[in-house]
Amino acid sequence: MTKKYIPSGAFSFTGVLKTVLFGILGCILLPLLYVLVNHWIPNIWFAAISAVMFGLGLGFFIDLGIGLGKIRNIKVAAVIGVFYGLLAYYMQWIFFDEFMYNTNGFSLNRDQEGFTSLFDNIFFLFTHPQALVEEIVALNEVGTFRVEGSSTVSGAVLWALWFGEFAVILISVVLAVMFGKASEPFSEQNDAWMVRRKPFAKIPYIESKDELIEALDSGDLSLLKQPMESIDSTNFAEVIVFESNGDPVKYITVVNTSVVRQKLGKDNIRKDVLIKYYPITDPSF
Repeated sequence: MTKKYIPSGAFSFTGVLKTVLFGILGCILLPLLYVLVNHWIPNIWFAAISAVMFGLGLGFFIDLGIGLGKIRNIKVAAVIGVFYGLLAYYMQWIFFDEFMYNTNGFSLNRDQEGFTSLFDNIFFLFTHPQALVEEIVALNEVGTFRVEGSSTVSGAVLWALWFGEFAVILISVVLAVMFGKASEPFSEQNDAWMVRRKPFAKIPYIESKDELIEALDSGDLSLLKQPMESIDSTNFAEVIVFESNGDPVKYITVVNTSVVRQKLGKDNIRKDVLIKYYPITDPSF
């Protein structure tokens, strides 16, 4: 099994609390933006893409809190992601329901009285989930949108689409959090996240992943120190180093990069991760 960085699993109650601000901020801003944008661009394919972006965006907000709170436990990070994913999905239903039934519709052009009424209704729905469920059921019976060339989508089909939307958003949030900051190298010695060395090194293209791992396992770092002059501009490898001042252990990620030149348009760039967060203890590296 290839050596790699394994998070310590450490976290603190105060660290979890530090994610609250970012999580709540994301659960207000992103659902509101998601509902409004999907109303302005009523396309089912765009809705699918925006659901993924919604989840990843929320994951980004949570990741900021995880980084600040120094949470190195992926399971705890995943639980936080699930919690805020559910809360954000609940909030988007509140916003959607209120805009659907509000006399001003989805318009934000309201006077002070209009905004006061909007906030009061949102707070009511937030604290009365049973009322929200009843209105969702009513919306399902009449339908909320129609696909071009067909009648309004409602009933079982609409329930299935809503469930699919929920699954996409929640999975996107959890994956973004699990593979985010919580999985990155952390220096327990310095109680700080390791920093990516800049710029990253370029070495000749690695032909064999197994040979690279075998060399590193034996302590041979020569493949990572090959001269720059021998690098092919279209096929090379990148060595990304994560380090913390004074910590004897560094972690490296090696990525093979292939550039396919195009006569028209942008070049196609293919990246293949050979090893990720491999520990290095050689002080000369």
